[in-house]
Amino acid sequence: MTEIKVIGDILSGKYQPVLTGNSIVDAALINHFCQNLAVALKLPAVTVQAEHHWDLTVDSKNIYVVDAQILRLRQHLSSNGNVIAVSHTDILRGNVQPTVRQLVPLLTQSLAK
Repeated sequence: MTEIKVIGDILSGKYQPVLTGNSIVDAALINHFCQNLAVALKLPAVTVQAEHHWDLTVDSKNIYVVDAQILRLRQHLSSNGNVIAVSHTDILRGNVQPTVRQLVPLLTQSLAK
């Protein structure tokens, strides 16, 4: 099973970016984005979940959908093939279509294994 982890905020560790500054609102917005993404993908072998305590470690078994503002500050992460940058505004608005377009090639590879 492929796991997609959505990172829009990080609540632990030294590096703690936030989406809006309100942890309750951030969690709701990120969960809404995750739900929209799961519905848009319509793949039973793929789970989509929010990851609020990411330690910036990339596991090759997972696909990471990360707020582009976080990746801008941690540029070394964007060189990983299983890390996708998503617009900060898209997370806020729950707009998953640009993310789905980026995920299709990764999911095709992942599900073919």
